[in-house]
Amino acid sequence: MIARFPAGVVAPALAMAVLGACASKVPPIAKAVATEAHCGAGQLRPTAVASVMTSTDDKILPERPTGEGARREVRGAGGAILRWNGQPLKLDRTSAALGETDGYARVREAAVPFVPEGATTRKIYLRVRDHGFDRWIAMTAFDVQDICVEGRRQP
Repeated sequence: MIARFPAGVVAPALAMAVLGACASKVPPIAKAVATEAHCGAGQLRPTAVASVMTSTDDKILPERPTGEGARREVRGAGGAILRWNGQPLKLDRTSAALGETDGYARVREAAVPFVPEGATTRKIYLRVRDHGFDRWIAMTAFDVQDICVEGRRQP
């Protein structure tokens, strides 16, 4: 016996099945366990930091940053430092270079300095797990939005 379905039901059901199969399974950037914002009178926008982190070119820059150097740059130029307990960040090539096998780098800290007006890229610093040990890396990010908002956040 062949089941008959109304024509208006088959196409949407098929579309939902296809879209569900293609949906991204990438974990979102979780709320940081600690933040250090250098926004002047503004307020840090964690969603903007997440957007910056996910806009990298997935290539580790050759420089070898240190935690103190990254903090010094953020404190001097403005920006923010956020901390997690191993936030997964989808970076296929970078994670392989760091010894991860699932395509995710484990980010413990992100230092995101302000970017000069008119810049098309920005440098960010990530403290990641590298073969079981923590190390700082620098990456190029393409999202150059301001990570702070002016004024105070409304409750």
